[in-house]
Amino acid sequence: MRGTTVISLIVAIVLGLIAVFAARGWLTEQRERIFAEAVQTGDETPKDVIVVAAKPLRFGERLTPDKLDTIVWPADRKPPGAFTAIPPLVGTSDENARFVLESMEEGEPVLTSKVTNPGQRAKLSTALTPGMKAVSIRVNDVLGVAGFVLPGDRVDVLLTRSGGNDGGAFVDVLLQGVKVLAIDQIADDRKDQPSVVRTVTFEVSTPEAQKLTLAASVGTLSLALRNAVSTEIEMPERVTAIDLGEPELARSMAAQVEQSQLEAQIATLQDMLRQVGTEVTDRLATVEQNIQARGEDGPAPDPVIVERVVEVPVTPPPPAYSTIGVLHAGQRVEYKVKANAGN
Repeated sequence: MRGTTVISLIVAIVLGLIAVFAARGWLTEQRERIFAEAVQTGDETPKDVIVVAAKPLRFGERLTPDKLDTIVWPADRKPPGAFTAIPPLVGTSDENARFVLESMEEGEPVLTSKVTNPGQRAKLSTALTPGMKAVSIRVNDVLGVAGFVLPGDRVDVLLTRSGGNDGGAFVDVLLQGVKVLAIDQIADDRKDQPSVVRTVTFEVSTPEAQKLTLAASVGTLSLALRNAVSTEIEMPERVTAIDLGEPELARSMAAQVEQSQLEAQIATLQDMLRQVGTEVTDRLATVEQNIQARGEDGPAPDPVIVERVVEVPVTPPPPAYSTIGVLHAGQRVEYKVKANAGN
């Protein structure tokens, strides 16, 4: 190792040590200064206090001091509608007592939207959104989705009735995304155990309430449970008895079948490409041998060009149906027939 390299390495080490000690001294100085300022001025950070649930609270429970607690809220901004003291929540008599409107878990902030006004009882009417109505319909263990519909869920309401164009039954989607307020006489939105119920109460507008009332008298109402985060609006068509003859694959299974068919086609194409590559390699090897033999045995024969037709499997399209209407005795009857593939 040359002398200049050793000198440069020593100088770099010395400068690095100087930088480390200088940084450590500066950090120590800043820490001591901040600590001294904190001791002189004290902790002036504002701390708000809010009321939270000391235990799980359910719909209809009366608020009492043993069910509430206060915690320090470190943020500058409190949750809208939060309470800062327990006495205004518990009241001193039945005239100014408060009750739970929405279920709360332990440690959850108590907000004005989750409790009643002083002296107001926890009734279903107080849980309604302003401008909305509560309407109940009768269901059984099948129409009510086997009891899996719970307060807080959203469902689609289906109407089944008879008297279509062909005199048979048909089904329409009456309402979509309707909120369930209660099942039987239970309005607790934290209920998580399914149970067979006889009535389901919905939160609907006035026109929707009129539709539900009329539909209950002209046909049979069924419920279809929606995904908890589903917000899509569908444009469903009327399903008649004629449509029952057309088998339809479930959407989830159809996607799996389509994926399987695509993977099978890709695998077939890969096999064909491998076969073509093997044949091309063999042909090139033959041509190379002929070229090498040209100088020894004279000119090589002309290469033979072989054409190969590759057939790619194509999934046949689903059969198409056409609707034919026939007028007989003043009534129109519709039939669905398979369309002619040659037309």
